[in-house]
Parts: sequence; structure tokens; C-alpha cells
Amino acid sequence: MTPVLLMRSLFFRILVLLALSTAGSLAAVAQDDYLTTIPDPKTLGEGYVSDPDHLLQPATVQDLNFLLRTLDQSGRAHIDVVLTRSIGEEVPKTAATALFNRWKIGAKDKNNGLLMLLVLDQRRVEFETGYGLEADLPDVICYRIQQRYMLPALRARDYDAAVRAGVAALLRQLATGRLEPADSAAALAGDTAQTYPDDAAYLTEELTADPNAWGDLEAVGVVAALALLAVCGLVLGLRSKKPAARPWVLVVGIGGIVVLALGAAALDWPLPPLLLMGLCYAWPGLYLHGYLRAVNRLLASRYADKSRHARYQFLSETHHGLGWLRYLFPLGMAFYWPRYRQRLALLRDAPYACPTCATPMHRLSETEDDAALQPGQQVEERIHAIDYDVWQCPACQHRLTLDYANLSSDAETCPMCHHRTLEPQPDEEVQAATTSHGGWGWHVHTCAFCQHIKKEKYTTAQLSSSSSGSSSGSSSGGSSFSSSSGGSSGGGGAGSSW
Repeated sequence: MTPVLLMRSLFFRILVLLALSTAGSLAAVAQDDYLTTIPDPKTLGEGYVSDPDHLLQPATVQDLNFLLRTLDQSGRAHIDVVLTRSIGEEVPKTAATALFNRWKIGAKDKNNGLLMLLVLDQRRVEFETGYGLEADLPDVICYRIQQRYMLPALRARDYDAAVRAGVAALLRQLATGRLEPADSAAALAGDTAQTYPDDAAYLTEELTADPNAWGDLEAVGVVAALALLAVCGLVLGLRSKKPAARPWVLVVGIGGIVVLALGAAALDWPLPPLLLMGLCYAWPGLYLHGYLRAVNRLLASRYADKSRHARYQFLSETHHGLGWLRYLFPLGMAFYWPRYRQRLALLRDAPYACPTCATPMHRLSETEDDAALQPGQQVEERIHAIDYDVWQCPACQHRLTLDYANLSSDAETCPMCHHRTLEPQPDEEVQAATTSHGGWGWHVHTCAFCQHIKKEKYTTAQLSSSSSGSSSGSSSGGSSFSSSSGGSSGGGGAGSSW
């Protein structure tokens, strides 16, 4: 290939790549552009209709704004109407939810908002409702309004008539609890159960009982079991000690159970709730028994040639904080825990042989051993940081002093005297946090033996300023009124194609 042809080929490939990347970028921009190109009706001045493409007649927009303003001022509901030619490739349901949450339709304390969205190029109408309207406007009612009152006019491209009829039906449903006008033949005959072919299809699809659905008590049971799993997992993760602990095994098991629960709740996986509750209970129990089995294996192998004192400390540290689990998992722990306590007592209370003359030693009482302890050790006992056992040989008077740390004490080792006598004290706040600056102070520890004071600086975040001034000013200015002040979509509503 000649250099000229090579350059032309390279240039052509570059143009193709640029064209493809530009087309992809434009498609992405077009898809998300509707969030900014469709104006919030609140920004249009007393408006509840957003019609950037001018698909409705001005008289229709004026009438709708009057009706919807009256509804809004009554506090019953807040309805916004949106018509647009296109939202790109975006799904109308997704767009309705995004616009609803972006504009915060409805009152925050009531969540009584509704968004009516018409997308012409996709020939789709969507209703998006807040939680507060789902009882008055359930999904099947929203679908029925679209099918009965809007789709005939939409198929005829009479958008004014479609929107007027849909809004009128919504207002009737909110005011009277029925869709038909009061003077209609169906209403006069009391025929409120009349259905249409489209209604039947929707009811069959949406209201058929799901065989995998959980009852209320079953859902509460699964949530409670997941909470138990989280608590047990946290305790076992923090309290189990290496090398016996295998935290990754615990995490993998809990993660698998959570995935199963999410799949059953969100994807309708056919998992019985009793199975999930059983897994939530069984997995921490299995991990606990496996952990204790590993502890005893280490005691029999790695600590076999260690002193009784070292074995006692190992057992005490690896079991600390797990005692309450014997009530939660009594099947195995009811036999194990008493045996564990007996083993500890044997390791600590059995007489020692004197290392000098091999005579059995005896343990001094709490009153007698104080005279044998150093002053710092006496303070450690007094603040319950360490309990000392003093063994004395009756033949040669040799003494053996052993320390047994209180693992529940929050005392620390003092950097000055090196005794475990450094106790936390109330924090000293030097500067309180305000709306203009943060605060700071000292974490204080005082040694109960040598009176050494240890201070560590801490800081607090700046307080947030109040926003009451801005909220009070928004309601002044004459006739301006809107309840759109924090509503959010409840995910309800319905959609129809014409």
C-alpha cells in the first residue's frame, strides 16, 4: 500500500471513530437532557403545567392551572402535568420518577404529589404518585383513568381533550372516591363495579396473588432474623481472636444470606421465609462452634507446653465477650460453657508445686496477699484492673505472684509508672462548637497510682446554621402558593401506551 493510500485509510478510520463517539455522546446527552429542558412548573409563575413544546392550547393550560391551583391550596393533593415530544431513549417510567423527585412534588409531610407525564414519540402516558396518594389513587385506578378517559383522545391526537379528561377524572376520584360523573347513567344506577376489557387485563396482571409473596408476619420475622444475624456477626467479628478466628468465613456466610434475602425480596426468588430465618440463626451458631473448636485445638497443640497461667490467659482472652451467646445457642453451649468454666477454675485454683523444693504451695487470701504486692499492684487490684494471686511455699516461704487481667476494665498502662492504673476521666471542653467555628477539648486520663495526667486533643464539627429564615420568606408575596416543598415518589402509579 502506497503512503498516500495508507494515510487515507488511517484518516478514514479516525473519522469513523470520531463519528461513533460523537453519536454516543449526543445520545447520552439527549437521554439526560430532559431533566433540564423540561421546566419545573413552579418556575413558570403559579403554574402546574409544563409544556415546553406547546402541545396544548393556551386556554387549556390556563384552565388546568386554575383547577390544579385550587386543589393544591386545599391541601388535598398537588398535581403537575408534563407534555413533551421526546425524552430520547429514556424509559418514561424512569423519567417520571426522576422528574417527580427532582421537583419534589407534593408536601413533605403528606407526600401527596402526582405527576402526569405524556411522551409523544413513545406514545406513552405515565402517572407517578407519592406515598400519601396511594390509598386514594392506587395503581389500578390510575391505569383505569388512562384507559377510559385519556387513550381515546390520545389516539385521535387530541391532547387537550386527553389531559382535560384525565385531570377531571383525578379530581373526581379525590373528591368523591369514584371516577364517573355524579349525573352519569352508571353512577345513577349505582354501577360502580363496571369494568372494561383493558381493566381486566390490568387487574389480571397486577392484582393476581404472587405465590412467592411473604405475609406481614413472615416479612417481620425475616427482618428480625437479619437483625440478629447482624448483631451476632458484629460480636463474633470483634470478639473472636486470631489465630482461631476466620473472619472471612463469617463475612462470606453473612454476605451469602443477605444476597438470598435481597433476591427473595426484590427478585421474587422462591425462598421460604422460614429457610432464611433458619439460616440467619444457624450460621452464627455454626461459626461460634467452629471457632471454639479451633481454640481448643490450639490449646491442645500450641499451648500444650505452656504454663498454666499462659493457658488460662489464652482461654480467657479467646472467650471474652462470648458468654451471652450460650443463652442464644443453648444446644451446644449448654454443655460446653460449664466445662470451660471448670477448666479455668482448675488452671487457676489447683495448687502449684514450689519451683525450689517441689512442696505444694498454698494461695494467700485477699487480705494476706496485699502485704506481698507492690504499691502499684495494690492499686491495680483496688481499681479492678488486675487481680493478683500470691502463692507461698509453707516449707521454704518462696512466693509466686501471678496476674489475671480484668478484660472488661477500661484502665490502660500508665507511660510513667508502667502499671495498669491509667483511668479515663470526663472530657475537658475548651471551646464549644458554634455556627461560625468548630470546637475542641481534651480526652483526659489520670493514673490512680502516680497521678500522671495524659491528655489527647479532640475536635468537634461546626454547627449547621438554621434555615428558618429562608423558609419563612418563601410564603410571602401575595397569592403565590405551592405545597411542593419536599415530596418524594412512592413508586406507585401506572403507565399506558396509545
